[in-house]
Amino acid sequence: MSDERIRLRRMAMHDAAAVAALSGELGYPSETARMVARLNIVLEREDHAAFVATRGEFILGWAHAFVCHFVESDAFVEIGGLVVGESARGQGVGTKLLEAIAGWARTQGVAELRVRSNIKRPRAHAFYEARGFAETKAQLVFARSLLAPAGNEADHGAA
Repeated sequence: MSDERIRLRRMAMHDAAAVAALSGELGYPSETARMVARLNIVLEREDHAAFVATRGEFILGWAHAFVCHFVESDAFVEIGGLVVGESARGQGVGTKLLEAIAGWARTQGVAELRVRSNIKRPRAHAFYEARGFAETKAQLVFARSLLAPAGNEADHGAA
């Protein structure tokens, strides 16, 4: 009989294909080669942490977080991503990953853990609220490609 317990460990380079596949389930498809390139950076940084939840050799989900330093606020840890595969949802995987991130965040000397969640993910919102998170702000996210010519360069105010 195999051990059916959910186990957590630090993410490793050999997890890239599974992490990429799970990211695709969340709507962020990625080729394994691109994931390897990202993990080469993230996994080497001391101000980042990434974990996987496994059952046997199968990766059920992953979480990534990093320390944020801003001029206008005290440092905090932000969850950059937390994904649990559809077949493993509702089994405590997300909670275990969240607690691993929270434990790591405490070692970073910060007093707050934050997460951003797309407005179209009400199940995720309920998950975080049930685990002590409170909505603090609604905002729009803007992006500008640095590969294409820029539009109007005029300064239109602060962030």
